[in-house]
Amino acid sequence: MLNILVKPFWLFLDMQVQVEVGTKYGLYHALLNASLILNILLDLGLSNYNNRKISVNNKRFSLYFENISIIRVGLAILYLIVLQIYGVIAGYSSYDTWLLFFLGLTQVFLSSILYIRSNFTAFGKFKLDSVFSVLDRLLMICGVLYLFANQSEGYVNIENFIFVQLIGYATSFSVGLLTLMVVGGVKWPKFQKRFSKILLKKSAPYALIVLLMAAYYSSDAIMIERILDNGEEETAMYAQSMRILMALNNYAYLFAVLLLPMFSKVLVKNGNVQSLIAASSSILLYGVSSLAILLAFFSEDVIAFCYGIYPEKTGFFHRALVMDMITNKSDVLISSEIFKLIIFGIVPMSINYCFGTLITASGNMKLLNKIAAISLGLNIILNFVLIPYYGAYGAAVSSLLTQSFSGVFQIVVAVKLFKLEVKLIGVLRFVFGVSFILFSTLFLSELSLIFRLPLIFVILSVGLLLAVNFKGIFGMAKGFGNNKQ
Repeated sequence: MLNILVKPFWLFLDMQVQVEVGTKYGLYHALLNASLILNILLDLGLSNYNNRKISVNNKRFSLYFENISIIRVGLAILYLIVLQIYGVIAGYSSYDTWLLFFLGLTQVFLSSILYIRSNFTAFGKFKLDSVFSVLDRLLMICGVLYLFANQSEGYVNIENFIFVQLIGYATSFSVGLLTLMVVGGVKWPKFQKRFSKILLKKSAPYALIVLLMAAYYSSDAIMIERILDNGEEETAMYAQSMRILMALNNYAYLFAVLLLPMFSKVLVKNGNVQSLIAASSSILLYGVSSLAILLAFFSEDVIAFCYGIYPEKTGFFHRALVMDMITNKSDVLISSEIFKLIIFGIVPMSINYCFGTLITASGNMKLLNKIAAISLGLNIILNFVLIPYYGAYGAAVSSLLTQSFSGVFQIVVAVKLFKLEVKLIGVLRFVFGVSFILFSTLFLSELSLIFRLPLIFVILSVGLLLAVNFKGIFGMAKGFGNNKQ
């Protein structure tokens, strides 16, 4: 529940920072995406491999933790060095490379938090995982609020925004590490050369899939900023839509975190994953499809609410959005067109989280790596073709096409690999439920905001009843309970 409140509020503050700093946020977003692509060096697939192994046998934890911790320290140093080399090669100024260094430090701590959380989920400690999924953002929210409280003194800038994140992640990591050592009964890490070598070799396929997926998720912003003459401005507009997409993606990612140990346990016992994949995919895909339709339909309202600049801090809580009140109207209209495309990327991304996680749990990483490699190649080619002519909008087209290709490919692979049965009644229910949302949305714009919001909740609930088989959902919930044992 806390997650549902904290992450949207952090997203809102992030948006307000961008409104305050303007186009300079475009540089920050490009540097951030560079740090995201290279952050595979921080983990090399160890977290996913660790989660899969510990969830099957908790007694392995001490041995894995003692070796992985030492490996991760060395990887963090390597990552920061490589990140600086990239900054120099890419032609960034010395000031920009310093920003890149501090963004790299935030990724070091964030990656370490994710590793700690992978152990909590493997142990079935989902409450602890929930706490540390929001602790860093709670700290950062306090930091950003402090910056805005001192806005008149110039505290709201990119540099301070990065430092607030660094402090939040570092504090959360420190508390999480101590908690994990208590839960797992480990006193201090130690290094075993032979075991660590085997561990890195086994986790390599997991590292490659993370690298490839990070590259095709993050390359868009980097290519926009580097290819176009007005790269920072276009990247800033692209970042507006992408930030909302990634915020929704965080919720979809929670499914993958929960499903990976569940799939692993079922597969190791040679069980049937049909009911679990059917239930999880139906509820997740219905949720993200419905939200994508609503957000795309009201794209101008969404972007104007998040990034519109109003005279004297006035808002648009009237019967309808009054675009003439916004001083950056042209930017909002352009950004909303980009957003209409990008937001539908949450659907194939969620497909990846369901079916990709199932393939990951089976250990069949070669297929996933092939899909990701082809997707990355497709994304880069499309970006080179579309960005010079259409700017950020072209990158949005490229992103949606690439993600859709990857999602469809993973469904086909999973169906063949696990002999999944595609039931026509289930597909028809899903299509009918989403169609109900689509047609209902057409009438919402005629209502004032005060009536629109509660009606959206009613429509989503009715669509959920139409689209999802709740018998399967109850079975999945029972699986979550069993996984805690």
